[in-house]
Amino acid sequence: MKTRFALLITLLGLLIAACGVDASDTTTEAMDDTSTTAEMMDDTATTAEMMDQDVLAVATAEGDLDTFLGALEAAGMMEDFHGEGPFTLFIPTDDAFSAYLEESGMSQEELFAGTEMLQAILGYHVVTMMEDSEMVMGMDGQTFDTLNGAPLDVTVDGETVMVGDATVVRYDLSASNGVIHVIDTVLIPPQT
Repeated sequence: MKTRFALLITLLGLLIAACGVDASDTTTEAMDDTSTTAEMMDDTATTAEMMDQDVLAVATAEGDLDTFLGALEAAGMMEDFHGEGPFTLFIPTDDAFSAYLEESGMSQEELFAGTEMLQAILGYHVVTMMEDSEMVMGMDGQTFDTLNGAPLDVTVDGETVMVGDATVVRYDLSASNGVIHVIDTVLIPPQT
């Protein structure tokens, strides 16, 4: 039995050598496959963790959406988004808020003090449906009905999606009660 096993190992070694495959290459490839598998498992775990958190926790984890979160707090709307949902939030980056404040000549404190205006602006960033990127990309020329009641136009040009005057820069930040799409401009609702 030992002789057969030794013969089999020898033949296998000759076969590998004949094919020009270095055993260390095979080991490296196997390690690369293991690394890729581990990375995929980490990504899956991260997605699963995010799905256990509500939209506010997911937004907080992004790190560049703090002004929107502060605005929700100032407007007394935070608790609404801990609820069941579903919500689709188009959240402007902190840089987008800075540009808006500079353009409007307002300080953040002034914006946050105007609760009624702030609620109208924030409500224009929310759709009470779950709209992932695939659905949004299929809505060229259509509108969303936002939380504040104003329609929000959707424009799609290739891979570029715009809602109102804002371009979506990150898609599908999934949460337990909705999804977030990050935008590059603060949306201002039309005057009624």
